Amino acid sequence: MKGKVALVFIAFIRSAQSMIDSWARPFEQEFGKDSMFAVYEIPMINRGWKVLSGMIDSGMRGGIPVEKHGYVVTFYGDYSGYREALGMENTNLAYVFLLDTEGIIRWKGEGYASPETEKELLKTARALK
Repeated sequence: MKGKVALVFIAFIRSAQSMIDSWARPFEQEFGKDSMFAVYEIPMINRGWKVLSGMIDSGMRGGIPVEKHGYVVTFYGDYSGYREALGMENTNLAYVFLLDTEGIIRWKGEGYASPETEKELLKTARALK
């Protein structure tokens, strides 16, 4: 991710995809053709499901456009440390992080985008380019 402004989504449940989409659509409309920007999705799955990872990954890929497959990385394991470090208290929400070209978090959102938070995200991203 270094060298690009990156929008990173982290989710713990499948139903969070509509939350992710509410942020991703306007971001990709604004920056999708600009090679200085990237969008990544990180589904976080408890390590107990690792044995089914092939089936889970295959199912998730079925709902994601092929051109985005390289930008989705599933984490299998104990994610409690990440939750604590990143302030992700509610696993029913999607979390959104905007990283600068050095990989430093410059903006954070959660749940669904609102018109106000969408504007904040896009303004911050423009300033990071």
